[in-house]
Amino acid sequence: METVNKNQFIVEERLDTNNKIVGYLYNTNQRSLSISLLLLRCTIGIILFIVGSGKVFGWFGGFGMDLTLKFYNQSGISNLFAYMSIYTEFIGGLLLALGFLTRFVSIAIIINMIVATIISLPNGFLGPNGASYPFVFLIIAITIFLAGPMSLSIDNIIKKKSFA
Repeated sequence: METVNKNQFIVEERLDTNNKIVGYLYNTNQRSLSISLLLLRCTIGIILFIVGSGKVFGWFGGFGMDLTLKFYNQSGISNLFAYMSIYTEFIGGLLLALGFLTRFVSIAIIINMIVATIISLPNGFLGPNGASYPFVFLIIAITIFLAGPMSLSIDNIIKKKSFA
């Protein structure tokens, strides 16, 4: 008969607990990823929707369409591209927050934020009118594009019904 040392149980129990902690810190689970992407989508989507609705309707302290178009035109951007940018923020922000057409909307936002970053670079990278704000949105949009909508999205609901 084998004798078991009481201290051996304590050591094994600690190792098991440590493995759970280490596993939690280093392993990735799908639920956490889905929640993370939901938070990113909602953050960028809501902010873009608010900014876009300010440009379209003058909501949330925005200037409305006429003044916004004048600003874009003074920056050398034609009305066509101004409308594309404005509605990418307004409609795209809402769709992104909902997780609907996520990758398509992400591409539009990526293009929009590349242009916004380039246009704001002469003001410096940091500061109130600097390029850091659109650059961060660019990186978030790229992340969302690469990861996709994940499970907490309308896209996922549609996918489940389509392939069920």
